[in-house]
Amino acid sequence: MLWWISGGIVLLSLIVLGVAVMSTAARVRQFGNTALSLQRRLLDGEQRLRPHLAQLQQTAEAMQPRLEAMQEQALIIQARRGQLEDADQRPAVHNS
Repeated sequence: MLWWISGGIVLLSLIVLGVAVMSTAARVRQFGNTALSLQRRLLDGEQRLRPHLAQLQQTAEAMQPRLEAMQEQALIIQARRGQLEDADQRPAVHNS
């Protein structure tokens, strides 16, 4: 009689374990499908953005010489302002 009870408990435990494994396997499968879908969308987005990124890079490279020239002009103006401010701050020299 004790063997029947022990066997029943083991059988019931195996059934519960099987249900848990099946449920977990279904969720893992669903997770895999979701991950695959997200990966496809990411690759699609990357392919769509690639031409725009190349165009943006070309635009930035084309603007670089102009920006460098503007920076040089700004430095020249800044240096001139510094010279003018220095001249304004010098004490006036009176020749008597």
